[in-house]
Amino acid sequence: MEPEEIRVLYLAHYAPATPDTPLPTGVRDLVYAKYHFKVFQILKKLFPLTTSCCDPEIMLRSDLSVDYIFSLYNRMPFRNSEVFVSSVAEYHNIPYLGARPNIRALAEDKHLAKMMAKYAGVETPAWQIYNVGTVLKPPLFEPPYFCKPRFGAASVGIDASSACVSWSAAQDKIKELHSMGMDVIVERQIKGVYHTNPVLSNFGDFMYLPCIAQHSTLDGGIVTYEQKRKIAPGLTREIVGDKSLQSRIQAASKKMYPLVQPLDYTRFDYIVEESTGIPYFLEFNVCCNLGEHSTVSQAAKSLNIGYEELIENITYSSLYRSGLLNDTFGKQF
Repeated sequence: MEPEEIRVLYLAHYAPATPDTPLPTGVRDLVYAKYHFKVFQILKKLFPLTTSCCDPEIMLRSDLSVDYIFSLYNRMPFRNSEVFVSSVAEYHNIPYLGARPNIRALAEDKHLAKMMAKYAGVETPAWQIYNVGTVLKPPLFEPPYFCKPRFGAASVGIDASSACVSWSAAQDKIKELHSMGMDVIVERQIKGVYHTNPVLSNFGDFMYLPCIAQHSTLDGGIVTYEQKRKIAPGLTREIVGDKSLQSRIQAASKKMYPLVQPLDYTRFDYIVEESTGIPYFLEFNVCCNLGEHSTVSQAAKSLNIGYEELIENITYSSLYRSGLLNDTFGKQF
């Protein structure tokens, strides 16, 4: 197919009904609304037949007459919602952005993702899972601990109380998360700085972008959901200047990315231990933030890749992988 012939369905929480739809007012995360509007504008320019919808329930329609689904939906108000769009797209046999449901599920389960990292020979902090209903016994490693939801992304459920200096404090945090219906993963807390390494599939010629260090003003450098959504202050990011460290982080990513194919783009997250300089894998993300403020965009910008170029590369590469295009149209990096 030619790009102008491809019928794209754009799904996002703030997806505008038309190119002329005004930005919503009074929303808490206006940065995300602007992001979703901007992506729609780019897609509409590239693929004139693009339609948009802010309600993922459209996926359940039997007459879903589109050729490709570009979804930015990561969470909906039901369990395991992260795999909803990809699973239903598979039912309709419609190609889509991201990864197949099994890879998406692996990314959402921090326990299984760490097992994958260990298989690949990548360092990861010691951990123990505590599902809802589990008897709470201390892990086999010493405190301090870091407690967070086992499933999901965007640091939901993480705040200052996630850092626990004792098993007693960890139990309190586990019980709090359990009360919200969340299974929990407890890690050995590592003193260090969070780093991330975005990766693009780039038409099969995997591109490991520059790494980014993330500095939070909160105790222990904790990064919260509100900070990532630009709702709360206190989070700054910078391109890693230490080429040796960047090489070590990218080497770890290169061990894992081929294992989670097909996958259009991702972000591998690490914490670099202050005392040793060792990068410890924490998780990887499917369909992570693609906004102009995101780490993916920031890393690309450091290579003089413009925002529209980035969205074009990711989308065309996904369409190429899916067999909807047999030409790269010069969008490869």
